[in-house]
Amino acid sequence: MKKINIKKTFKIHNMKAEKMKKRLLDRFGRGLEDSVWMHSHHRTHNLDELDDNELDSFYHLFFPRKPKIEDVLTKMEQDKELKRLRAIILKDAHYMGLYNPHDFSGFNAFMEKSSVLKKVLPFYKIDEFPELIKQFKSMRAKYEKDITVVGSKAWHHYHQLPMPSRN
Repeated sequence: MKKINIKKTFKIHNMKAEKMKKRLLDRFGRGLEDSVWMHSHHRTHNLDELDDNELDSFYHLFFPRKPKIEDVLTKMEQDKELKRLRAIILKDAHYMGLYNPHDFSGFNAFMEKSSVLKKVLPFYKIDEFPELIKQFKSMRAKYEKDITVVGSKAWHHYHQLPMPSRN
């Protein structure tokens, strides 16, 4: 079992904290007191009294970490997949007349009232889409079946005819 030299680890960490404090003070001077006060939840004005976690998060507010290329690529892949899944839903919704490209209000109302998880499309996560896609595919199949019934709402929508008056 490998022994860890705690004094050495503490010294390296302490040097890192001192470098953070020095860089903050060099960049912003003593004008950091109000920011430290707010970041410490009104505990202290002094930068030296912040604990390690507070100092680290405070430092990275002003000097953000550069994201790793793997994280950026993963995020891009997830965004691309989300767009693909949303496109599937919007395509079916547009086909059935639930979605108008110029006005999302009707579609959003439908999603909040009748979708599987009762939330609008942008709030769905990747792992929640299979259920939603299943719901929309089922609705589309029923819509395509109703198209063949003359006089139904689906038939009128498909043939772009107005619904007859109820009078």
